[in-house]
Amino acid sequence: MPSRALSLAALTSLMLSPAALAGETIQVTIRGEVEFNSISPPPLGNAMVGDDAAITFTLDSDDFVNNATFPTRGYVIDESSFELTIDTTTVGIASPFPAGPPPFFVLRDNDPAVDGFFLSTDTSGPTGVPLDQAGVFGDFIAQFSVTYGGATLPSLDILDAVGTYDFTGLTVFSFSVDDGPFNPLGFIFEDLEIAVVEQTWNDEGCALAGATGEPSLLGLGDLSAGSNNALRLLDAAPSATAGLFFGLGSGAVPFKGGTLKPFPFFPPTILTTSATGAIQLPFVMPAGAPAGTELWFQYAISDMGAPVNVALSNALRGVTP
Repeated sequence: MPSRALSLAALTSLMLSPAALAGETIQVTIRGEVEFNSISPPPLGNAMVGDDAAITFTLDSDDFVNNATFPTRGYVIDESSFELTIDTTTVGIASPFPAGPPPFFVLRDNDPAVDGFFLSTDTSGPTGVPLDQAGVFGDFIAQFSVTYGGATLPSLDILDAVGTYDFTGLTVFSFSVDDGPFNPLGFIFEDLEIAVVEQTWNDEGCALAGATGEPSLLGLGDLSAGSNNALRLLDAAPSATAGLFFGLGSGAVPFKGGTLKPFPFFPPTILTTSATGAIQLPFVMPAGAPAGTELWFQYAISDMGAPVNVALSNALRGVTP
């Protein structure tokens, strides 16, 4: 039986659940300070004038809804990531979130002749998003909306909007916590930052199809020191010999009619795919890798349906935290 361990002795051992590939993870941070507060019940009642305040959340750059009428696009907020933090007080989004549309971070481009951002459950305009604390008229609502001149954003693609936005070109802003028709907690807006979060695993392409199509390589785990991780190969030829190439850098090496990305690479680890064309290869991440270390992986699989009888998975780049 071939060894089911990476050729690096330090990378061995436990299984994890699969993780889905998606777009870029985006971190949004809205910063300000408390201007006034007439809320009494904690935790929002603990906010004092002058306290630093921030709303933070993440979203997926590929998970959005375009408005059919207005030039706006709503990116679905990851509800588990949403936090309103005031000094040492933190309030999350309403849980469970009310039925209906999800919470959106909305981009507005030239609508009309203005650009901007707002929080909403409606991509047409700012309605805010409910917080996990009850007010007199239902859940408190986190409101945020800013409007800039029409040349601020080049498109509705949030990747084009990465950067920091302050009062430069600002024409309208609203930053508060509302209770029904009232806004008992107000903030002075300072800036909004949109940043790409470096993903642990990145699909770098270069798959070469065989008889069953393009083999797919996924990475599981966070690559922190001592963490349980795994490489999962899917859609490869069944019961076939497969070589896993691993390197700490990348190139574009012609290989069997395709392109091998890990380069230079260690001697490949030889394995065999299952009857369904899969391999699950677990490992424990050793300590000592500096943050930002790149780990490159790619499988070559014996496949009579490939151009020269060898199929390639996509190249996979892992980045240590």
